[in-house]
Amino acid sequence: MKRALQTARSATSGNPAYGMLHTAISEALKHLKAPPPISDESIHDARKSLKKARAALRLLQDGMSKHTYEAGNSGLRDAGRFLSPFRDARSLIDAFDSLHDRYGDKLQGVNLAPLQKILHANLTKARRHFLHTPTELKNCIRLLKDCTTLAKKEEFSSIDSETIEKGLRRIYRKGCEARAEADTARTPEALHEWRKQVKYLLNTVEALHPHEKRGVVKILKWIDQLADYLGNDHDLAMLSQEIARGTYASVNSEVIKTLHGLIDRRRTKLQKKAFSLGKKLYDWKPKRFTQRILKQISPASPTAAAPSVIKSSPTNDRQQKASG
Repeated sequence: MKRALQTARSATSGNPAYGMLHTAISEALKHLKAPPPISDESIHDARKSLKKARAALRLLQDGMSKHTYEAGNSGLRDAGRFLSPFRDARSLIDAFDSLHDRYGDKLQGVNLAPLQKILHANLTKARRHFLHTPTELKNCIRLLKDCTTLAKKEEFSSIDSETIEKGLRRIYRKGCEARAEADTARTPEALHEWRKQVKYLLNTVEALHPHEKRGVVKILKWIDQLADYLGNDHDLAMLSQEIARGTYASVNSEVIKTLHGLIDRRRTKLQKKAFSLGKKLYDWKPKRFTQRILKQISPASPTAAAPSVIKSSPTNDRQQKASG
């Protein structure tokens, strides 16, 4: 494990995407190979690492064969699916808690105990999944080791900056397309797809700028905040679908109705903020955005003037507060 991390660190200076891929897979393996029972935190951190690895693979995509990319991407995807039951159960509880914190005054006197009991029972069931499915866990670890083998290929580390630029441009362009689709459809699926593209952009920009250099700080803040808005919206949408299931028939129907109303109210606000911030973030041509991000990786000299990531534009001049 230490050797893999050292390899990643040595590769980062020459090819940050290659270093990110190595590090993310190594970290995911470390969390999943922890002594049982695997903690909630380890599962959560493993999922985050897998997302970073998939983002890095997208940056490197144009420098490898289609077969190699698809093999690596499907391996990371399938490993992530093994962790999904826990994430889903945990996110429903977090969504409920955030809703209760925000609208506690409107939920006073409402008997929420039966609903909370079911949500926590689902989480307990998800935790047990990891204890009683050692074969699945071994398959998950095997998938990650296979991806590590792919990532050690020499052509990965030798992928040039032009290829990285194409990868970043594609990620940004897909985010633009996903935003347009989400704005048109306004369905949980379309909004969630946009959120995934935003997370890919966040992870890739962070990998290319590990120390948040210069104007990148602002753009990272925008991306991170947009991912939070869309992530919270998705979790609430899933909570709304969950409590509509027959499993919750024992919960008072008025309680469910009240929660649906509060969820709709909160989601409307989150989506309004997301589209407002998304318009700012995705206001550029992919090529221009990519060039401005990559320009700051290696300045011409230590004293070179720091170019801003996003220049002033009609949209950006009308900056709106992106607070939660």
